[in-house]
Amino acid sequence: MPREAARLGNELQRKHVEETRLGIPVLLAEEALIGLKVRSATTFPDALAQAATWDTDLIEAMAKTIGVQMARLGVRQALSPLADVSRDPRWGRVEETYGEEPYLVGSMATAFVRGLQGAEEDTPLIATLKHFVAYGASDGGRNTDAAHLGHSELHEVYALPFEMAIRVGGAQGVMPAYNSIDGVPVTGSAEYLVGLLRDRLGFEGLITSDLEAVSQLFTKHGTAADIPHAFAQALRAGVNADLDNTVSTRVILEAVHEGLLSIDELDAAAAGSLRAKLELGLFERPYVDLDRVPETLDSESDRALSRAVAEKSVILLRNAPVNGTPLLPLPDSPQTIAVIGPNADRLMGQLGNYSYQVLDSMTRRFAQAANPQARMESAQAMGADNADLLVDSVPVVTFLDGIRSRAHADSKIVYAAGCPVAAEDRSGIAAAVALARTADVVILVVGDQSGIGAFGTVGEGLDSVTCELPGVQRELVEAVAASGTPTVAVLSHGRPFVLGWMTEKVPAIVSSLFGGEEAGTAVASVLFGDVNPAGRLPIAMLTSVGAAPLPYWRTLQPSHYVDGTSTAVFPFGHGLSYTDFAYRDLAIGSPEVSTDGVVRLEFTVENVGARAGEEVVQVYGQDVIGSTVRRGRVLVGFRRFALEPGEAVRVCIDVPTSMFALWNGTRGWVVEPGLLRFYIGGSSARTPLQARVTLTGGEHEPGDQRPLFSSITLRDVEPGDRLDGGADAFDAGAIQRVTAESTIREWLDHPIGGPALRSALGGIEENLLSAAFGLTLTKMALYSQGAITDDTVERLITVVERAYSDSDRA
Repeated sequence: MPREAARLGNELQRKHVEETRLGIPVLLAEEALIGLKVRSATTFPDALAQAATWDTDLIEAMAKTIGVQMARLGVRQALSPLADVSRDPRWGRVEETYGEEPYLVGSMATAFVRGLQGAEEDTPLIATLKHFVAYGASDGGRNTDAAHLGHSELHEVYALPFEMAIRVGGAQGVMPAYNSIDGVPVTGSAEYLVGLLRDRLGFEGLITSDLEAVSQLFTKHGTAADIPHAFAQALRAGVNADLDNTVSTRVILEAVHEGLLSIDELDAAAAGSLRAKLELGLFERPYVDLDRVPETLDSESDRALSRAVAEKSVILLRNAPVNGTPLLPLPDSPQTIAVIGPNADRLMGQLGNYSYQVLDSMTRRFAQAANPQARMESAQAMGADNADLLVDSVPVVTFLDGIRSRAHADSKIVYAAGCPVAAEDRSGIAAAVALARTADVVILVVGDQSGIGAFGTVGEGLDSVTCELPGVQRELVEAVAASGTPTVAVLSHGRPFVLGWMTEKVPAIVSSLFGGEEAGTAVASVLFGDVNPAGRLPIAMLTSVGAAPLPYWRTLQPSHYVDGTSTAVFPFGHGLSYTDFAYRDLAIGSPEVSTDGVVRLEFTVENVGARAGEEVVQVYGQDVIGSTVRRGRVLVGFRRFALEPGEAVRVCIDVPTSMFALWNGTRGWVVEPGLLRFYIGGSSARTPLQARVTLTGGEHEPGDQRPLFSSITLRDVEPGDRLDGGADAFDAGAIQRVTAESTIREWLDHPIGGPALRSALGGIEENLLSAAFGLTLTKMALYSQGAITDDTVERLITVVERAYSDSDRA
């Protein structure tokens, strides 16, 4: 229990402080990404679920709770959070990340660092950013494999979240990545650990190498002749401490005795560890006050916070009508509900990596083997379906538990697993289908098992070549859906799945990205409408794994496949609600801003539905022309807030121009003059408001201390708030007419013609029209196979001409 754990920690400290020659205290470190990895600590939702909340204040509060629990037990270093950008869903560790978008990843990592390191004023803690850098960019999504990318992408995409969490969050720890970048392994590279991390990003804290990462300089990368050479290389590169000190202590002594590492070099590395312990106050106060240690770390308020994170992370992916009405939320009336699926009533099917339950159950399974041969057989037999909970745990509410607790008292709840998570066992499918036919509605819970190595379907060392539902779960879904009973598919998972087929089978799909100990309660609250879902995807859902990654941020004219689509079935930022939100009245602070200035945008968001709900406003920007290739758009701001039915709010965002700086290998960061486009809405694929701003003046070099965040404020809507660029504000003399012979690009850029054309095309995103940008409107009508008719062209011309006429009369 907590007090006993704290007592043992004190005893370990006492031995080092009182019984060793130098009396140097130890620095206790532990995993803490989804909660401190100890028996009675709160198990929060997975990191990808945390990102799905798009709520940095909530994640900061969660991390503060984790920090308090750490401090009570004397754990002073969290081996968390991950600041890795994960753009390949095949990578098993995607579940531990905050997704595909650097700004979202950096914002979440910064919030986590602030919360954890600021948890207790009198007990400093270290949050450790990992895995620096480009760990998520490995070839084929294969864990620890090489990354191949240039300096622009390295700085603008993969290093950016680390920079945000270091400069703004104040992160005091960094863990280098296993991978190499263009042939240079990061753990053994002064170029990355000193030149980039310390000199460029301003990091001043502790660098701790990952488990076996130093040894892999010899065993995997081949840049060291043996293990002692590997440790000498890593320490000279800037590593201060190694995660496996039982190995490193012995090997470092060998390296010194063999002349591979000088005493001065060893002193320089050790100084970083000693400095960290001094700053943590361990020399003055190495022991924990046992009187401050609670009986349990998982208090009611902590569980409520875990439930809040889980509720806010639930994503409503699809909600098609059944008999004319959206299937969700379910009615609060007596009914027969069939709960089916391998993750419906399995505690381990909703807990992420590195939770105490997942990691220590795996360790316990090995420990139960009586001899080396038995341990080998245990490892060979281990799989996702052997992932039983083998340790004491805080209470975990399964999906079946949550539905039983929330459903109407007179409802009948029936249950069948249907199939295992990963094994190809179809013996239970027929019974599940028969059960489905007896019900009014089916809640079908399918998905992943988190783990490491063979112990799971997603996690460290569990990369996938298909990103399909594991085992025969797809067959279960298709069979149950064919029963004729309306079906809600609930995904309890850690990676994006290939889901195009599922949208054709079931009317409602809900994503619960490993929701932790309260996942069952959270999902039930969404299913029955007690909570209006507002989670948004932090990474796109696939149509085909062959098209991965599926970036919304691709270039202006992306390539296409001959035998499939490169469009995501559910794009980045996607998520539905039980209500509707309208965006209107976009105003631009100034159409021209200097390259060292700030862009101000204001707009109104209104809840036009019948239910209270939360919207996640997303603002994307595009640097249209640059001296290097710019991404089609990037996230530059977001904000989650609640609105009652009929309530409206004015959203004001200030975007520093430095957020559009490009990396120049000679000059550093450079903001170039030219056109910026902004896209505003509720997802990357739904941006009803669009604006243009021109950056003026000469090129600006903002330096490494440049602003990294936008700021968003909310205020009441005032009578003077009005649409900028509407017909009544349209200056006909300043903007050239568009005609039938104007290009599609010219039409889209026109303040009147652009919205009219997008409306005529059903709100299509303009990136999907990139191949037609050079066509005239007339040619577009000719080649569009009926999407634009001659009548459409005439109507568009009429809209534009009317606007010019109205402007002339004004």
